[in-house]
Formats: sequence, structure tokens, C-alpha cells
Amino acid sequence: MTDYTYTGADAYQPPPEGLRDDKGREYVPYLPEPGLKKALNLAIALRRPLLLEGEPGCGKTRVAAALVYELSCKRLGQNKKPADQSDWWNFYVWNVTSTSRAQDGLYSFDAVGRLRDAQLMGTNPARLQQFLGEEDAASLQERMQDKTKYREFGPLGEALREKTHRPVLLIDEIDKADSDFPNDLLLELDELRFRIPETDEPIGPPQPENAPIVIITSNREKPLPEAFLRRCLYYYVPFPKPETLKRIITARFGERVAKKEQIVEQALAQFDEIHKLLEQQPGSRPPGTSELLEFLTALIQEGKPMAEALEEIERLAEELPLLGTLIKTKADQDLYVQRSAQKAAQKPM
Repeated sequence: MTDYTYTGADAYQPPPEGLRDDKGREYVPYLPEPGLKKALNLAIALRRPLLLEGEPGCGKTRVAAALVYELSCKRLGQNKKPADQSDWWNFYVWNVTSTSRAQDGLYSFDAVGRLRDAQLMGTNPARLQQFLGEEDAASLQERMQDKTKYREFGPLGEALREKTHRPVLLIDEIDKADSDFPNDLLLELDELRFRIPETDEPIGPPQPENAPIVIITSNREKPLPEAFLRRCLYYYVPFPKPETLKRIITARFGERVAKKEQIVEQALAQFDEIHKLLEQQPGSRPPGTSELLEFLTALIQEGKPMAEALEEIERLAEELPLLGTLIKTKADQDLYVQRSAQKAAQKPM
């Protein structure tokens, strides 16, 4: 029996430099806090979608990939790491946008294409074969006799057709879509099934043990409907604490920061100062974990002397290109520069 429990253990972590699967998706070390692990395992056990909220950069989206990597390793066994296409656990990603519709994740049906084919079939068969060729004409006839040739499944539709194990489905940033979008998925997420009227096909997992593990993320840009929330297990992902950020840096950079503890400490101090400053400003976006890692990457790049990196951290308000790795708007950069100038003026001469 498959063990779906998520542990986040070191044995199930990708290498520090990360790796990609056959679809180009990236997997990097991920260190979840205990509450998140419990929430994910509870959602898996209850077969309910897990709705994750939290400020941008707290690691919500990475949860699904971390689970997929661990499940891939467990299936391979004996501390093996996934390498070939067949090694990877089935993972479907639905990146929601402002124009997304619920049906996009279920299926699409090319009614226009079928009408075009029907018009072609209605012409003189001999001339059609002469025009298309015998093989293409036969293919057209076969396609017209099977409506399923015109439908294509979206990420949720694919996940609901899984026949071997429980796939992982990530519905990312659901709050970007129209307010009706979550309501249009109530039946599909609650009962994990739907029907395609054009082909009269019932779609759903063949067995309960094939039910997908659904992880949904939201940045709380707009409220989600009550009916939708009732169908989900909810967890707010807190921003990593300083000690967790240190562990993340060690896991992601490995030996590259082994002898650069001073750079890491000062970079974390600057990051913490900026994060606290911007989280108090309405409309501002504090930097997330990805920005911190980018900041450190710039500081420890090969060939840069440690003294130079430490000086750049100390003079960060004047190092605007480097500051741009952490603060992404001119207004927020000006606020930080102004605050740094006030602190400098208050220092004793």
C-alpha cells in the first residue's frame, strides 16, 4: 500500500542546486514548518482540498512540488532520486489567471473543428480522398465517428482520470480569477467528478484510492466564497522565522555559504529590517524567501571578495541595483533609503 504521508525529511530533499522533471518543473529543498506538514497530511487523509493562504514569498506554491518529490522518492525506494520521466509522480499544475474559467481546468471541446470536419465529409468522397490523400481521408472519417477525438482535458480533468495512484494537483493563485470561478468548481472539488455533455462521458477517479491530492494557493487578493471554503481544509502559512530562513539558506546553498557565515548573518539582518518596514506600509509588498535567496546569490557569487560583499550590505541604501533584488518598487526603495538616512543621522559622531 502506498504511503502518502509527507515528512519533509532530509532523505526526501532534492540536491541544493535543485533539479527539473521532464516537464521543466523545478524541485528545490523545502523545509516546511510542523503545522504545514500536519495540515497537508490531514488533507491527504480526509481527501479534501488543502487551501493555503499567506503573504507572497512564504512558500505556498512550493508545497506541491515538495510532496511530489517525496512521493517520487518513496516509490523508487532505497534512497534513489527521480531521474527519468517514468520516475516522477504524476503532477498537474493549473496556473490560474484573471481570464481563467473553471472549465479550462476540466476539458475543452473543439466544436468548430468538428463542424469543419463535418463540412469536409459532406463533399464528394472521391474528390475529398483525392484532395487529402487516402490516409488523411480515412483519419478524418475515423475522427468524425469518435467525438472524444475533439476533447482535450485540463489539469483537473487529467488528475481525475488517474488509474494507478493518487496524483498531485496544484491550483495556483485561485484568487486571481473572477469571483465566480471558485463557485463553478464546487461539485468537481467536493465529489471529484464531472460529466462532458458533448461526449456524454462521466469523468472521475475509478477508485477512491485514486482521488487526487489537491493543493490550492491564494494570496488573499480577494475573498473566496463561503461555499468554496467549506469544501476545503484551510491553513495559513506563516512567514518563515529567522532560524528557519537560516536552515533554508543552508539547504539551498550548501557548501557555497559554509565559510561565509558573516555575510549570511548581515544579509538576514538587512532582509529582516526591510521586511518589517514594508509589512507596516499599506500597499507595499515585503520581500519573500525567493527575494532573500536572490539577494544572497548576488552577494556570494564566485570571485567576489567577502569584504566587498559586506560593504555592499552595509551600504545597501546606496547600492540600488542590489537593493532591487529585495525591493521591487521605486516608492518602497525611496522609503527604505529615507529610513536608512534617518538612522545614519541618529548615530553618535
